Amino acid sequence: MKSLKIFMPLLLIGSLFSAAPAAAAVKPIDRYDIGDIGPDHRFYDSIERFVYTDIIDGYLETDSFEEDGEIYEYSYISVRPDEKVTRAQFTKILVSALSLKKGEQTKTFPDVKASKWYHDYIQIASSQGIIAGRSDGKFYPDENITRDQMAAMIYRAFRDTITFPSSTKTFKDVPSASFAYEAVNKLAANGIVQGYGDTFKPSNHATRGQAIAIMDRALNQETGPGEDRQVILDVVDKNIKEEYQFTKEENIPALKALYNATATGYHLSYSLDNIDLTEDMGGLDGTISMEPIGTHSLDVVSIRKRLAEVRIDNLKYKVSFTSPDMSFTMNVNASGNAFLKKGEDGTWKIYNIVLDEESGAEWPSAVMAASKES
Repeated sequence: MKSLKIFMPLLLIGSLFSAAPAAAAVKPIDRYDIGDIGPDHRFYDSIERFVYTDIIDGYLETDSFEEDGEIYEYSYISVRPDEKVTRAQFTKILVSALSLKKGEQTKTFPDVKASKWYHDYIQIASSQGIIAGRSDGKFYPDENITRDQMAAMIYRAFRDTITFPSSTKTFKDVPSASFAYEAVNKLAANGIVQGYGDTFKPSNHATRGQAIAIMDRALNQETGPGEDRQVILDVVDKNIKEEYQFTKEENIPALKALYNATATGYHLSYSLDNIDLTEDMGGLDGTISMEPIGTHSLDVVSIRKRLAEVRIDNLKYKVSFTSPDMSFTMNVNASGNAFLKKGEDGTWKIYNIVLDEESGAEWPSAVMAASKES
């Protein structure tokens, strides 16, 4: 899913704004640029969703290239999907994905020190009954998690929000005496975990890519509250209508407040970054006008407990630019799909907007005037 900003064609014409930098709490846009895998990776969609919603951060990398004798540095993140994932790392992914909060009853593990980065995540997971530790009372946070341990944690986390069939799929290497027997078989029956034919390989270490993909499948099977339908539509509609209004008015404070209210993760960073981009580009000696073409419509594609998708149709604008040197008009088709996540505070926000592949800027009436210097 590659997001395209609704008003990017307009912003690229010239600088409309004088903007302040994005708020410090918002991650810079390069922290969402996945550099070590591409769309052809089998887990790419799940990984991208987890990066874009800030469930995972990835590892910040820097590199450089040479062009015309100049060295340019750039940053991106690597996800390292084939690396093993530790018990602590998986706990963080699970807690972040479900936006869990600490319950009343927490368990203390002697090998989970308060100074460690994973302390709070493990405390939250234990308070929700998702983890219990070993028979010796320890959690072993730095051990690589096994496939059966991961399945058990996921089942405990989702058993109240996913409907599992009464029939289950069984694997010959997961006996009924296994602590993960019910979890593995019920998750497999729903397709959340997958085996290798009639084996599950429960003792194999899980990879980061597997952990993310399995968690993503579970999130997309949760039952969503029907009462959220109108709330979700209102968020997308507010983002569209007020973005147009504040862009036309050149009201930067209101535009930034809108983005913070209706966007999160990648889409928030991308939207604020576009405002800053216009300042760096410099202006053109001309005037710009923009008007909607027709009326857009919205429809909910899916609602889960924490994820939603909204279809945006007939979202079109006529953008005109006039200057002494050139003038043109272009029609911008911004129809596509908006993807939302429900945050810890219960608020739905857009984490990505993907335009239709055939959409974008059309140039049916562009007229370029001759340069004064020619």
